[in-house]
Amino acid sequence: MPILVLLALLLAWPMLGAATVRIDLTAANTQPLPVALTPFVASDTEGSKLGEQIVEVITANLADSGLFKPINRQAFLQTPEAMAAQGPDFQQWRQLKAEALLVGTVTMTGESARVEFRVFDPFQEKQIVGRRYTASRQFWRHIAHRIADDIYAALTGETGYFTTRIAYIGQTRRAEGGWAKKLCVMDQDGGNNQCLTDGSHLVLTPRFSPTAQQIVYMSYATGQPRLYLLDLPTGEQEILGDFPGLNSSPRFSPDGRKIAMTLTHDEEGNPDIYVMDIRNRIPRRLTDSRAIDTSPSYSPDGRQIVFNSNRAGKPALYIMDNDGGNVRRLTYGDGRYYAPAWSPRGDLIAFVKEMRGRFHIGVIDPEGNEERILTDSFMDDSPSWSPNGRVILFGRDEGRQSWLYSIDLSGYNLKKIPTPAQATDPSWSGLLR
Repeated sequence: MPILVLLALLLAWPMLGAATVRIDLTAANTQPLPVALTPFVASDTEGSKLGEQIVEVITANLADSGLFKPINRQAFLQTPEAMAAQGPDFQQWRQLKAEALLVGTVTMTGESARVEFRVFDPFQEKQIVGRRYTASRQFWRHIAHRIADDIYAALTGETGYFTTRIAYIGQTRRAEGGWAKKLCVMDQDGGNNQCLTDGSHLVLTPRFSPTAQQIVYMSYATGQPRLYLLDLPTGEQEILGDFPGLNSSPRFSPDGRKIAMTLTHDEEGNPDIYVMDIRNRIPRRLTDSRAIDTSPSYSPDGRQIVFNSNRAGKPALYIMDNDGGNVRRLTYGDGRYYAPAWSPRGDLIAFVKEMRGRFHIGVIDPEGNEERILTDSFMDDSPSWSPNGRVILFGRDEGRQSWLYSIDLSGYNLKKIPTPAQATDPSWSGLLR
């Protein structure tokens, strides 16, 4: 069943109390909030097993964010069954210093699962948030991610990012030598992984649409580098435009209607930035210089585009209006700048910076101030933002292997994202609702 059918079956359960924001997301290295995540209660073995799986995913999501510290279950003083019958004994949960308490139930009806949960504040003795989700059991991981997002939002005051997917290039060595590169997608925590191409031709730079389950990527399926548009729910894909020369570095506009890209479309074969409306497929040129202009990324309001260019002698970042006018240089620091990605919040631009032969992930504000380097490695590249603009996903070349990592804006909580094979070129989707 397509994911859109699942979303139509989700039912809201109104909140009974207003949440107090307890976590300051702007503080560096914030101390994780202690939370008690209890097993969900069910009337049968099947429901209990499903409930256990859901809570495991919720626990992992919250712990991996670096903002929450799940309390060891062995320390729990009240059983889930007792809470279901009598309600929480808040005094017992205060003894464990639990700032939030999760309780829930699972009810199975054939292949359908109804999952209800509540989160309580043991110190104020009130409910923070509570909802009910009903869906086919095959979407249990999606329900778990939704609940984790609900908890994140209730305790931080900002939207979560767990109900998302990641597109990336999975790569394995061929028996005859070289690499097989496949277009793959997975949940943000590495679950539900699947590859959408077979590796028989080179694919690169997948980019998720911010508004739909669509991916644009570069492929050599025809023998030439062309951009393809893939619709995930239907599996249909098509060439966006068979333009001569190199077709690369695609990026959706915030409304998902246009794609900015790099084309070598003129007689000199010089890389410039173009924008194309997906409906009419007519490219419009935005830059016209003898330099290499590439890697465009829209501001969240769609009014500006940041891009990479060597027009001043070395690679740096530039910003222009969405019609190609009012070009200004953004970065002047030591080193070379590549692969800009504008945050969904609009406050920062992520980039790759090369210094002394090493490539790092950094951020800078749109006025060119407060540059910060977040990672320290031999080769980090392809930054991509979580939809709430708090976490950056990127690829890391570790010499003979390449993997995906994430890091938060403070430069802490570096996490490796599990993939079944080596991985590069990540792109984060918007929230799936």
